[in-house]
Amino acid sequence: MDQTEFISKFDSLILNSPTRDYYGQTEFFNVGYWHPETQNQQEACFNLMEKLLAFIPEKQGTGTILDVGCGLGATTSYLLKYYSPADVVGINISAKQIEKSIVNAPGCKFICMDAVQMEFEDDLFDNIICVEAAFYFDTREKFLLEAMRVLKPGGNLILSDVIFDTTEYFGGFVIPENIVKDIEEYKNLYNRAGFQQIEVVEATDECWKTHYRDLKSWIEEEFQGGKIDEPTYQANVGAIDVLLNLSSSSIGYLLVSAKKPVN
Repeated sequence: MDQTEFISKFDSLILNSPTRDYYGQTEFFNVGYWHPETQNQQEACFNLMEKLLAFIPEKQGTGTILDVGCGLGATTSYLLKYYSPADVVGINISAKQIEKSIVNAPGCKFICMDAVQMEFEDDLFDNIICVEAAFYFDTREKFLLEAMRVLKPGGNLILSDVIFDTTEYFGGFVIPENIVKDIEEYKNLYNRAGFQQIEVVEATDECWKTHYRDLKSWIEEEFQGGKIDEPTYQANVGAIDVLLNLSSSSIGYLLVSAKKPVN
């Protein structure tokens, strides 16, 4: 699908009432990171932010950070736990989502911008975070090159990302150019872009699979409570079962950290 169609469909997906209900009326939209004691999707989303931000040892009140693919601004708002609003910038290709972000993360700067064609000068940001968005970009590799360009020397790129061996499970939202066969091929994208100190943590069970098990339970509860009809229930549960039964060689959820060289 072209970019205009992608934006329209993604806006519908992220802004619809059932999605917002599942996320507890928070503005997150990611699978989160589930500890054994995690109670709900909102808590899992907080956990994911903490897991990613742990890649940046020194962050309290220092440096600037760019939130790429900022969604509705929930991830950006969470950054304010560690950064001042003046040091936080969010970008997204959806004007509707940017409007929400401005409300959800007051004081931060938001710009409607394509992640693969950033309109920033070189060596601008100390850090970049990208939560569960890079696999949508056309392409992930172009984004990594742009991230390398706009990071300051020694700057950090942290992200959660999804790798897959086919695009058929994503409803046209992702493109074949973003397929990688395994983690080593994935790491090579960062190497080619010039990044160093690349760390990749495989977290498919803690993120992807536990999220979809929880989502399936929630949909079953909504169906039993008469809030969704049977065709909608069957369609959603069927799709989730497909995603849950994918092998580790077909899909993987990754937590990633990489650094721009100082010289």
